[in-house]
Amino acid sequence: MKKIIVLFNGINAPWHITTFAINIAKQTNAEIYALFLKDERRNYSYPSDMESVETNVSAEKERDENEELKRKNAALFKTFCDDAQVACNFEKEISLKQLVDFSSDADIIVINSHDDLQRYSLKDILAELKCPVCLISVNATEIRKSILLYDGSRQALHAITAYSRLFPKLCGEKTYLVTINPKEKITEAAMMATMEKLQKKFSNLKMVSLSGNLEETLIEFLDENTENSMVVMGAYGRSAISRLFKPSLSNVILEQSRTSLFIAHN
Repeated sequence: MKKIIVLFNGINAPWHITTFAINIAKQTNAEIYALFLKDERRNYSYPSDMESVETNVSAEKERDENEELKRKNAALFKTFCDDAQVACNFEKEISLKQLVDFSSDADIIVINSHDDLQRYSLKDILAELKCPVCLISVNATEIRKSILLYDGSRQALHAITAYSRLFPKLCGEKTYLVTINPKEKITEAAMMATMEKLQKKFSNLKMVSLSGNLEETLIEFLDENTENSMVVMGAYGRSAISRLFKPSLSNVILEQSRTSLFIAHN
């Protein structure tokens, strides 16, 4: 890993994604690029002029305050990187199109799993990116457990392979290869062959076969394995781009669990 992008909305720079990115950069001797999204919302002359607000704040004053907050967040992030001896770069006022361009030569993008990305949604962002994404939960700044979701598809195997390549040190941590209703899609022989192949990369790998409703069963398992866990998934039976963030398994994980999520699609 050589290039890690950390995505902020500018006025919000969560400490846990900063911590995660710096830790990974130190492990891999990678460089961090902190990108601050441009707020492309239409400005209302008096955004705080509501009956419930006693003091009206002009749009100009709000912009000035936001710019000062962005400056302080960037300075604080640089201090953290300097203290950790991690090289970092900054790009401000980045549009979604520019973010997609930046992602084409990045190894990974780190985003807060429940961030306010201003006018953008995670659906807008993840559908277009050209590299894997880590959506980091406040409960998982230091990953100690990997949960590999596998449905027998090439997309799922691609995500697992990308994860092992990008995070080799995590391959020695406790790892679960999780299937749900596997007999519907995977033969026993194919499952054992996949397990044998992955054991060469993940030294502490355990197979977990679940049954029942896909979403409910998975969330129940994740609730039991929340702390410092990373869920690894590809399309998991869907088109990775066109259906990734329609009502899908990945969306359910983000909304209903507190784990972090690694997504890689072709």
